[in-house]
Amino acid sequence: MPVLRNAGSVLFALLCSAGVSSAQEPEESAREAVEQDLLETQRRESERSDSGAVIIPFEQILAAPENIQLNIAYARQQIAEGDLKEAGATLERILLIDPTMHDVRVLYGLVLYRLGLYDRARYELELALEADNLPPTLRAEAETYLNRIKYEQRTTRGSLTLTTGLDWDRNRNQAPSSGNILFADIPLPSEARNGDAAFIFSARGQLVHDLGTQEGHTLHADVTYYHSDKHEVDRLDLDATSIALGGTFYSGNWSFTPRLRGGFYWLAGEDYLATYGGELEVAYRWNPQVKSYVTFRGEDEDFRATTNFGSAPLRSGRRLGARTGVAWRFSTTQTFTVEAMFADKKGTVGFESYERYGVNAQHSWLLGRGAFSLLGVWAENSSYDAVDLFVSPSTVRDEWLYRARATVGAPLSFFLPNAPEGVKDINIIAQYEYETVDSNILNFDYKTHKAALLLSKRFAF
Repeated sequence: MPVLRNAGSVLFALLCSAGVSSAQEPEESAREAVEQDLLETQRRESERSDSGAVIIPFEQILAAPENIQLNIAYARQQIAEGDLKEAGATLERILLIDPTMHDVRVLYGLVLYRLGLYDRARYELELALEADNLPPTLRAEAETYLNRIKYEQRTTRGSLTLTTGLDWDRNRNQAPSSGNILFADIPLPSEARNGDAAFIFSARGQLVHDLGTQEGHTLHADVTYYHSDKHEVDRLDLDATSIALGGTFYSGNWSFTPRLRGGFYWLAGEDYLATYGGELEVAYRWNPQVKSYVTFRGEDEDFRATTNFGSAPLRSGRRLGARTGVAWRFSTTQTFTVEAMFADKKGTVGFESYERYGVNAQHSWLLGRGAFSLLGVWAENSSYDAVDLFVSPSTVRDEWLYRARATVGAPLSFFLPNAPEGVKDINIIAQYEYETVDSNILNFDYKTHKAALLLSKRFAF
């Protein structure tokens, strides 16, 4: 029984992995962190600032509007505070006073890029690159961002993210903490806890097509493949493929993202599960820092019997779920997300049917030079619909799952600034997770520690 419970938990985690931002995969978080290069530019600008740690009040700018060095220091201060719109206005004012300050123009172009004003950013960077006296480091930076703008402005763009590494689970088979399982309410010795390592490989391909509307509507496709080869518990070797097709449509501050989804899973090389369904995410951006969202998802889960899991078809049935949350970017480097979820599963039998609700919170922090950290906590309750006579004729299963996870990552260039161009953007990711289930039935009550070390690289085309 604990082994069967393990397989279900692994698959539940996979089915949720394509959810909203709070459930992002490490490689995607790494990609977003690396793309925040402006933060490092801000840091360098702040270090070059003559103003030191002195706060410049706006009244001082009003008193000396033509003092270029003072305005540059003030713009750096605004960038450091995350006020990019006002920083852009300050930099624009400096360029009106002295159009030959090409270092300021490059910084202005980067600010416009982060504001999503690609046409204006492209114009400013191209104008700066026309200058003969632009320092080599600034020229390289301007060319890098100009290429990114051209990529973002393509009608159709794609990416491929490859991730590989090792993970370790102290209790891979989720052996009960008590050392016993129930069979018709009779306690029997359970399978011993098995700590096991696994080789992991995943690939995620994405295509985005801009429909060319003023609102920015897009169509997108997402295909993922995941492989986990266990060292000892071979019956839990997992291969999974998922496909998602959808689009994002905007109306003012609202966005609507419908998707059709399909998933296919194999355990120990045997066909185990196929899922078909869809979802709709509705989001509202209150301001540049705060976004709220709600996602509705429904799918049919078709489990197949395998050599190790002959009773798996009892899990088959429809699954409905909803998630709602708020993401708050309270600084240029930090975001905090809180989310609530609910799921209703109707399996073939009552003891494989349940209602699940929970909450999770995640903090993401961009540490500079592409490094990042993610801290998350989860709490979920699952209440099942009926007793399993073979486990406990007297008790309906009810349990709480608690999970805490810490992830840190950085590109190779963080450690080796002079690394070759082709490998410097490879991300090194380390993760630790603690998970415990507090169940009213011995079979499902367990604790485990997990760790992973991954390498990830993204290709854009």
